[in-house]
Amino acid sequence: MGSPEYLFQLMKHLFWGFGIALAYGVATSAAFWFIEPAGDFQKYLDAYFISFNCLISGGLIVGTALFVLFSQHGIPSFIESTFDAQSLRETSYREQRAKYLSLRRSMTFSTYFIVAGFLIFFYCKFPLHGASEYSMIFFACLEYALGVYVGRKLFYIGKMLNSISNIKLTKDIFRDDALGYVTSYVNVLSTLTIVFVYVHVTSYYNGPFKFDSVVGNSLHVALMLPAVIATPVLVIFNFYPRTVLRKLYRRSIDDEVRNLTEKLRDENLSEFERMSYIIQYDKLSKDELGDRLRLALSDLPIGITIIIMIIGLVIKH
Repeated sequence: MGSPEYLFQLMKHLFWGFGIALAYGVATSAAFWFIEPAGDFQKYLDAYFISFNCLISGGLIVGTALFVLFSQHGIPSFIESTFDAQSLRETSYREQRAKYLSLRRSMTFSTYFIVAGFLIFFYCKFPLHGASEYSMIFFACLEYALGVYVGRKLFYIGKMLNSISNIKLTKDIFRDDALGYVTSYVNVLSTLTIVFVYVHVTSYYNGPFKFDSVVGNSLHVALMLPAVIATPVLVIFNFYPRTVLRKLYRRSIDDEVRNLTEKLRDENLSEFERMSYIIQYDKLSKDELGDRLRLALSDLPIGITIIIMIIGLVIKH
């Protein structure tokens, strides 16, 4: 799966995400039209589509999770096509790959946050009651579950890359930018995560919860839980793949310099000419590496955005 293909898949899955969020809102609203008084039906419509912005936040989260679900095999595929099987067996890559792809682990991890989300939203109290209230709680918990599913995948992409950081190189992986797909994929995924975390947290933190349970307003700050969890994951694992790739590409360049040195020994060249070729190749390669993996200024707001969001919400409150 190449970059253009996964970008088209991303667009398709985001449309599906918004479609599912819209379908849930329409289906539940239609049900409450028949079983709830007219006033309660209007309150639910306002809560789902306006006050808590479920269509936008839910659409982004569901779409991103679908994209991850159907594209997750791309990272292991690129890694396994870049390094030979024997070299990979000498690392902990297989173990990290199994954890990354494990549906059971993903479901278990997401379940913890469903429970946490249920407690938070149940005691914050949506401005509804009965079935309409539980419909909102269900959808908010679904957002939690799918959000941490995406975050977990980012975490294990970093773990897989860490496992191969010292792998034995058997070919030149720098020339064709063999692992460039990884940084591209992580950048897209982390950017989407920033967007849906921001939309979700601002929508619910500023939402009209009643806070009339036994815990009162004390759970208000708990609504920022997704931002608090997402910040270290995004900051670390957006930049970490580039760090690993920089290390691997430098080693690949050094290997090619040694190979070039050996080849030029057989050429009818002076020592000065041989050294000039080698130095020029080394310099051009490392200059290209710096350009290719440089931490662009546009990447720096990854963590700062969420931190500013949290501070802004607290000050506003």
